[in-house]
Amino acid sequence: MVLFAVLSLNSLFAQTQILQNPVDYKVMQLLGVEDYKINQKFIQRLFNNQGYFLDGKGQPDLYKISRTLKQNGLLKLTFKKPMELEIAFVVQNDPKTFVSALYDVLEAMGYYYFLVKQSLLDEKQFKFVLSMNTEYAIDPTLLQEKLSEYGYSVQSIERTSISQWSYHVVLFDFKYPKASALSLNEPHYKASLKGEYWYSINKGEKLDVKSSNNIAWYPKIIFYDEELNVLEIVSSSKLMREIQKTIPKNTKFIKITDTYLPITTKNGLVVVLQ
Repeated sequence: MVLFAVLSLNSLFAQTQILQNPVDYKVMQLLGVEDYKINQKFIQRLFNNQGYFLDGKGQPDLYKISRTLKQNGLLKLTFKKPMELEIAFVVQNDPKTFVSALYDVLEAMGYYYFLVKQSLLDEKQFKFVLSMNTEYAIDPTLLQEKLSEYGYSVQSIERTSISQWSYHVVLFDFKYPKASALSLNEPHYKASLKGEYWYSINKGEKLDVKSSNNIAWYPKIIFYDEELNVLEIVSSSKLMREIQKTIPKNTKFIKITDTYLPITTKNGLVVVLQ
């Protein structure tokens, strides 16, 4: 009984130390309690230099932590057989902007089919839960890299089980990497097999668009503000080879395609910002 009591006290002391150490605690959240315990000595050697795994504010750097776990084979992401993966995202910024960026990110990572299991919005935050049938969990290191391209930072990652993950995401500077930047009075040529074109602007009053191979098409132009709120939609029901349009105030992003069949413009567009 005395030995059991001593072992219990030692275990409690060790868990208390983990909870007090922010880096170790984040490691445990990523691996789960059982895997953390099994690999605790190895983990202690990997994260011996605690300062390296803190950011400029003295907080755990999740990207460095998850990358180190991945590089050392500790981050288990593969299932024994296909099963349901549930991944939750909590964000305090504009939900529509985040969802748009998230869908792009997941597609770039090879996830095309998923269900929206839950979508909750209150005064404080937006919770978005996705479900998909897969053989492996989403790589948290790669996901952080892709989200950062859109200006999002992952503040917290928690793994309830290998098939249940939760991410707390914060927007620090929204970007749209698939949008090509337009400069004043400089013709910009771009081709896309999808026939869908995104552009970003910081100034300009008019837009001149024409098909690169003089093919007639039904122009559709959508103007967005910096948070991807739609400002105006121009949709032509007449065949045209060139269109000029005044740019609405506060426009940051522009999407151009064909009203009926996007692949009509797959050979490219020439756009001039004036």
